[in-house]
Amino acid sequence: MIYRELITEARRVYVNADASSVQEHVAIQFDVTGNAHGIFYLEIAGGHVHVEPYNYYDHDAVITGSAEAILDLLSGKESLSKILMEDRISVEGYYDKVERLNDIKLQKESR
Repeated sequence: MIYRELITEARRVYVNADASSVQEHVAIQFDVTGNAHGIFYLEIAGGHVHVEPYNYYDHDAVITGSAEAILDLLSGKESLSKILMEDRISVEGYYDKVERLNDIKLQKESR
């Protein structure tokens, strides 16, 4: 996977997501290691999720890990606690803000 594919997939995961239960602003920066190395951010604001391929200098937390580990987290395939225990990602900053990812309702793909 390359960086551009990672961003496309992260956006696809959240295209119809419902973040209306998240009342506060959340900004998480992802530092991607490995083949798809780069930086992107996920922002929750006004009940919507935005994924952009930029630094977010005023972030609440930074998650560092491989593209695969990050996508496992974002898609809900693996829990935050499991990925952390397996040492597949690291979190710096406000852990409670990262946990807000669990409050986002992801839509099933329509086929």
